Amino acid sequence: MMRPRDPSLLLSVSCLFHVMLLQPWTVYAEPFMHSDVAAQISTANFTQALNLLGADQVCLIEFYASWCPACKHFAPKFEKFANFLKDKRLGGRLLYIARVDCAIEVDLCGAFNVPGYPALFLGLAPDFLAKDPKKLQIYHGHDRQLQHLATWVGEYFKTELIYSEVEAGAPVGGAASSGAHTSSATAKRRPLPSGPEWSLADVEGATLQLWSILATTPSLHRGAEKRAALRGILEGWAAAHPSTSCKSHANGLLSSYDKLWPAGEEAAPAALLQSEPCGPPAGLAFRGEWVTCRGSKPDSRGYSCGLWEMLHTMALRFPEKPGAAGPAQAMMTFLTLFNTHFFQCAPCQKHFGRILASPEAAAVTDRRSLSLWLWRVHNEVNERLRGIEAQYGHSTTGDPEFPKEQWPAPESCPHCRASDSASAWVEDRVWEYLQRVFGVGSAPGADGVRPVTQLQLGQSSRIRTTSVLYSLLPVLGVAAAALLMFLVVRGNMISGRRGRSSGMLWSSAVK
Repeated sequence: MMRPRDPSLLLSVSCLFHVMLLQPWTVYAEPFMHSDVAAQISTANFTQALNLLGADQVCLIEFYASWCPACKHFAPKFEKFANFLKDKRLGGRLLYIARVDCAIEVDLCGAFNVPGYPALFLGLAPDFLAKDPKKLQIYHGHDRQLQHLATWVGEYFKTELIYSEVEAGAPVGGAASSGAHTSSATAKRRPLPSGPEWSLADVEGATLQLWSILATTPSLHRGAEKRAALRGILEGWAAAHPSTSCKSHANGLLSSYDKLWPAGEEAAPAALLQSEPCGPPAGLAFRGEWVTCRGSKPDSRGYSCGLWEMLHTMALRFPEKPGAAGPAQAMMTFLTLFNTHFFQCAPCQKHFGRILASPEAAAVTDRRSLSLWLWRVHNEVNERLRGIEAQYGHSTTGDPEFPKEQWPAPESCPHCRASDSASAWVEDRVWEYLQRVFGVGSAPGADGVRPVTQLQLGQSSRIRTTSVLYSLLPVLGVAAAALLMFLVVRGNMISGRRGRSSGMLWSSAVK
């Protein structure tokens, strides 16, 4: 049997396949704020770090997920809170302050049954070591104002604790208040799209990120209710996803769902969680970066924008069927399952739950009323977030370059507003606009329509060229790997021939 004489050459082939074929299509990992105060705990150092502490050492540990918009929004607050607490002797000792990224430390966070992100756990080091959440205090409230957090910590130590910006090392009256009052006359407008108003890449990216959240959050894939809910999400994608790849692979997962997650198993098996809901990454429009959902900051827009694009496009793609199987009921079922089981923003989930239970939602009966209702809901959410941004200077996924506003913009749909009122809508025109913008074939590559090369919002020709090069990487990778393998095999064949020739000459000489 021939053996490669240079193992490093085979290693080069393996690395080339990884870099050329896999790397560009991994889900975009947006940066998360580093802490100068809190220790970063992982499975590798958890036991060692806590064993070094005394039996009476009180710990404050934040469990967060680096993909979570609410966690990114809370990170600067937690840093200020950690600065405020770091020099305080509570119960005669300094607090041990740490963080755990549950997007990475899935098993560790699963052991604590983290109810949602971000969550703060407070208690003794031995109870953390025992991974016994029942003995720990948990702050998972929607209101994460720093004074409320200080009161919560103070109650643990039976003392009054008053938060101070000065003690936290933060300037009083910062940027949050400076931009809080902007007159409507000078309000910043979001840029208008220069091409399609949504992209297939962003819907696929949101799909992949949602699946990643499901797979890495144990509480989201445990129990019979979650099993049924996940099946319902897959059924929605299989029926109405604008990506043919996501649609067909969701159908494939559904066909073997009972085998992948048997009814008797409490937690979803790894075989299901490690599945690719949209198929091989090389076949997708998503290339690891947002397109129409790209924000001016790494932690803005992105996933939440992609989710909205997914919902608007799906509402126009559920097949026409009678009764409960029709597009309106099918979409409302999908929304209810997502909001109840998989929406990881607690205040958002509560607000959207009220919307789903409203008389307006109950009045949705067909595709037209569904699309218009979803459009009104989107504008209602925008208005709510616009108020938050006006008051505090930011929201969870807010972007200063893309302020929340009512849409469609007058420039995008001149006839969608009544001529005598800027706030009155002409719903017939809005319905036409929604069909044109989000309907079948409305974006390059969607619904199996061949993509057309064109610039998206905020893109340059350099970005377009990069995307084209990325699309060629699979071909180049396979070709380069095949060439290297050919050289390895050819080299060994030549070596083998030389070896046999030498053996023959030596044999002749002996004779």
